[in-house]
Amino acid sequence: MKHNKPWSLTSTILHTWKKLVRMQIKAILWDFSGVLFMSKYGLGHEYYAELMGIPNDILQSFFDGDMNRLVDLGEISHEDFYRTLLKELNLSEDMLPLFSESFRKAFKLNLRIIEYIQSLPESIKIGLLSNYSNRLRPLIEEDLEIAHLFDDMVISCEVKLLKPDEKIYQTALSRLNVEAEEAIFVDDRLENIEGAQKVGMHGVLFTETKQVINEINHLLS
Repeated sequence: MKHNKPWSLTSTILHTWKKLVRMQIKAILWDFSGVLFMSKYGLGHEYYAELMGIPNDILQSFFDGDMNRLVDLGEISHEDFYRTLLKELNLSEDMLPLFSESFRKAFKLNLRIIEYIQSLPESIKIGLLSNYSNRLRPLIEEDLEIAHLFDDMVISCEVKLLKPDEKIYQTALSRLNVEAEEAIFVDDRLENIEGAQKVGMHGVLFTETKQVINEINHLLS
């Protein structure tokens, strides 16, 4: 009996140490829109609508409605989404290029976050996890030229899953080869953070850049 107590204590310490090692942060996954890609003027779709001369309530209803969900699931293309919008507004398809031009004018990269990602140790994997249309991959690879920042990109239209479905988080974790407790997820929507937490990830709700960086640094320390 006397020999069992030290052994029990040693086992407990070893188990705790293994758990701490296992919980070491190995990956940070980022949402795109509203985190890495921001409105230039803090107005989002309001400015986008103004640039194109479209009533904001109509534009917002499209982005919040079933059509946008179908786009993000890859059921319809980014281009078809805007063709439908133009038809709804009785506007010519000749205006289609204006959407891309207005999009570039209304939004910008969050350069402070980009710099922060670049400053992280190479041992930490970087992932993208976004509900987005087929426009996102060429936007990242060709227009913004930031694909090199990511070890993997999980885009809803490609995997046919949407946040906060737990399967999309599990897909992202599997592709990065990390456990849920080893990963941080950053998003600007509470329901998506709660979805990540349900599968065991560390969630950081984006409200501003400095706050997110501070919270991540706290988790990394």
